Amino acid sequence: PKVGRLRATWAHGRQSRQDSKATAVMAPSRGAHAPRHAPPTSVALAAGLVFAASPMQGSVLVLASSPAVSSMPVPHPEDFVNVLSGTAGGAQGGNHHSTGNVLPLVATPWGFNHWAPQTTNELSSWWFDSRADTFRGIRCTHQPSPWIGDYGFFVLRPFLGYPKDEWLGFTSYYASNAIRPWLIDVSLGPHGIRMELAPTSHGAVLRVTFPPSVPAQKRRVCAWIPQGKSSDEDEKRAQKSRSPTGHCQASGGGIDLVSRKFASGVPDGYDFALRARLEAEGMEVVEDTMPSSNCFQENMGYKPLDMPGQQRSHEDNAAACQARCARTPGCAHFTFWGDGGCHLQNSAANAEKQNGLTAGPPQCPSAQREVRQCCFVLYERTEASVRIGTSLISPAQALRSLDKEVGSKTIEEVAREGRAAWRTHLMAVEVEDAGPASFTTLRRLEIFYTCLYRALLFPRRLDEVTATGIQHWSPYDGRVHHGPGVTDNGFWDTFRTVYPLLSLAYPKKLGELLEGWLNAYRAGGWLPKWASPGYRDSMVGTFADVVLSDAIIKNISGFDVDMAWEALRKDAFDSSSDPKDTSRGKFGLQHYKDRGYIPVDVKIGEACSRTLDFAYADAATAMAAERLGKGEVARELRQRSERGLRELYDPRTGLMGHKQANGAFKNEPAETWGDCFTEGSAWHHSFPPFNLKVLTELHGGSQKLIAKLRELFTTPGDFNVGSYKVEIHEMREMRMLGLGQYAHNNQPVHHLPFLFALLGDRNATARMVRRILSSAYSPEGFAGDEDNGEMGSWYVLSALGLFAPSPGVSADYMLAS
Repeated sequence: PKVGRLRATWAHGRQSRQDSKATAVMAPSRGAHAPRHAPPTSVALAAGLVFAASPMQGSVLVLASSPAVSSMPVPHPEDFVNVLSGTAGGAQGGNHHSTGNVLPLVATPWGFNHWAPQTTNELSSWWFDSRADTFRGIRCTHQPSPWIGDYGFFVLRPFLGYPKDEWLGFTSYYASNAIRPWLIDVSLGPHGIRMELAPTSHGAVLRVTFPPSVPAQKRRVCAWIPQGKSSDEDEKRAQKSRSPTGHCQASGGGIDLVSRKFASGVPDGYDFALRARLEAEGMEVVEDTMPSSNCFQENMGYKPLDMPGQQRSHEDNAAACQARCARTPGCAHFTFWGDGGCHLQNSAANAEKQNGLTAGPPQCPSAQREVRQCCFVLYERTEASVRIGTSLISPAQALRSLDKEVGSKTIEEVAREGRAAWRTHLMAVEVEDAGPASFTTLRRLEIFYTCLYRALLFPRRLDEVTATGIQHWSPYDGRVHHGPGVTDNGFWDTFRTVYPLLSLAYPKKLGELLEGWLNAYRAGGWLPKWASPGYRDSMVGTFADVVLSDAIIKNISGFDVDMAWEALRKDAFDSSSDPKDTSRGKFGLQHYKDRGYIPVDVKIGEACSRTLDFAYADAATAMAAERLGKGEVARELRQRSERGLRELYDPRTGLMGHKQANGAFKNEPAETWGDCFTEGSAWHHSFPPFNLKVLTELHGGSQKLIAKLRELFTTPGDFNVGSYKVEIHEMREMRMLGLGQYAHNNQPVHHLPFLFALLGDRNATARMVRRILSSAYSPEGFAGDEDNGEMGSWYVLSALGLFAPSPGVSADYMLAS
């Protein structure tokens, strides 16, 4: 290993030790013919930080405070995870000011399924708000982000006994131990029904306990697949194929369930379905035939608003409004408003288009009635134990998952196994001595392990243990393949911190995940940019290239390096056969190759970000090419990458500029968001880390570059909304942080504090990193969207004092503080 002598800043409590000498282990820097594995290495800092890495066995990072402080060991890090962190706000809060925009996910690390309570009947992606007191069931979810949506979901719900809606219950999600990474345990009003769930990767055990106050004939535990709007992509495809988006049936004393729900990202022409098998010993199963909502009309209403003798009522959803219409003599139509308002009209009313409204008849045609809910009936029993298995491959595989992962285990046994799995994975980053037993210490531990928990949820493993070995249904071509499969990941976010953390602490797991991404390439012909479950048209750049290149130069094992190079080369030189397809490859690549940049006036959005992101991928791919002995390709890509920086740099402003096809820069304030830049402004995208030598040269030396970075952190956090037309939550969150134009709520700036140290001002990096750690993170949430573990991984790496400012281009980790 390459060992460098660096200087670091270490602080314990309020006492700072500036400029103490420290020896740090940098990432391996071996030649092409060096052995794949190296022996464990361990170096202790004078200030008390110990870093040990073993690429063969799995890395362990140990953070310790000053030896002078009495020890406070952390034998159970899983107890410090706050699953509710970042979950407050719902749709309104998530769009105005994000505290994470995450769900309270209960799962195994990188689990096939996630589980979470549902607080609303909303069909949107914001279906949980920790501040709510409502409960609509426990949802089996595969949603990686509210901006991406869910797929393959269904809801487990008991009869709850609220007079106005028997499927609505009430609880406090902040009750002690109500939601933990391995267990949901909630008590539900008005009757005090208890609902518990412990997951495996592909299954779960559910236990529901009814008090005597619930009538015997009402004691039911149901599995339900909600129906979406007729305008939803999955519902439109279902109508076309005559195959509903969800159905269930009683079978062999249990329930067979199919969910074809998805927001997008499922290849057309193939049968996508999550299949579930649910069993509860000795219980009867009943099928609830529920009216379909496919006859509802979106963005439609009727006037006059109310028929004679009827007034507005409040209903939970359009189906409830329809039911009211069906009970009311003379009602021919209903109109449902987004705020819950329900209005009934007679046959004399006229239809009018009105955005946001839903209208329909009192009853949909009988041919459209579907079995979307199946229930176990308890009768005189007070407790139901339901065992669950799931699969994307087949019903038989769902049953196999149930037998292999759950079998005859009790919920306590499954919960113990889940807790042990989280403890093992969380202890890969171990706090040996957290400091004195104080509120501050406990708070830091809660933040630290909550962030690490978030880092271990995504990407999602799609593989299943079948009778013929490891297989997965691929969302990239709709077929079943051998080997690992992965999805639910936005590389634009995660390449910066998630994968650098995995390569340190979980290198074996990383190799498996990378092979899963290569299986996506084998199936679909391209590396994904955003995957959920298949290719999604979201964000720019081909940062899977950076992740693979980083693994190659770090000698990570467990994936096909030759296939990785094939995928990297394709992203570097080929374009999608569909000129309008922006979900695969580099959209605008020809402009970039011909000119060295993508002009802002050639009708390609986010042209500046695309240029810089393509240049980053080129720099990383060049490093991989060099390591693999492909020197000519490496030189070409390195030249192309450097040219992108030079072409886009505007010496008038000292920032990257809006360059037009004629070579002139368009005048645009640096605070303008969007247009040429992705989710940010010129301030956020002008200091890419992949070629600091050229960036320093463009600015006229390191001191001038440092001065420009200081200007970024001190320029008031004002903004122009630019092409967004309205304020988006990222703009407000930047302003709230109070660090000038530094927007920690979004990923493109996450390396900026570390540039000071790379340019010679290590104390500035230490001060800035510590301030961000304390002001942008709390047990309650994050300073912006926590995207697939990226924000959490930044905290973990920065708290350890180790950071990779340019993954894929350099294998080194620098001492941060």
